[in-house]
Amino acid sequence: MRIGPDGAVAHTAVHRVARRFLEPIQDILVLGLGVALFGLMVRALAALLQQIFVPTIDFRVVIAEVLFMLVMVEVVRLLIIYLEEHRVAVDFMVELGIVATLREIVLRGVTDLGWQQIMAMTVFLVALGALLRFADLRSPGRSRTDHLPVAESLTDAVSSRRG
Repeated sequence: MRIGPDGAVAHTAVHRVARRFLEPIQDILVLGLGVALFGLMVRALAALLQQIFVPTIDFRVVIAEVLFMLVMVEVVRLLIIYLEEHRVAVDFMVELGIVATLREIVLRGVTDLGWQQIMAMTVFLVALGALLRFADLRSPGRSRTDHLPVAESLTDAVSSRRG
C-alpha cells in the first residue's frame, strides 16, 4: 500500500487486482444471462410457431410474442455491447423502454386502460422518444445511421459524397 503526497492511501494495486479477477467473472455472468435469454427466445419462437397451427389465431398473443422477441433481441444486443465495451449503452436502454412499453399497451389493449394510464404511458413514450432523438446518447463509435435501414444509410452516404 502506497501513501501519496497528500497522505491519502493509493488504491491502485487493489483496483488492479479487483479488476483482474472481477471483470472476467462478471463477463461470465453476462454471458450466462445471454444464454438464458436465447433460451427464452427459442421458447417464445416455439410458442409463436404453435400459433400457426391453431384454428383461430389470437392477434394479441401473436403480437405479444413478436414484441417479446424484439425486447429480448434488444436485451441481448445490450449484453453484447456490454461485453465488448464494458459499459451500458443508454441509447439501447431507451429503445428497450419504448418497445417494452408498446408491448404492454398491446397486451392490455388501449380500451382496457384508464385515461390516467394512457396519459402516463404517452408522456413516458414522448420523453423516451425526445431523449432518443434530441439527447446525445449515441456513443462516439456509433453514428446516427447505425440503426437506419441499408437503403437510408446508402442514400446518406451518397448524398454526403456529392456535397
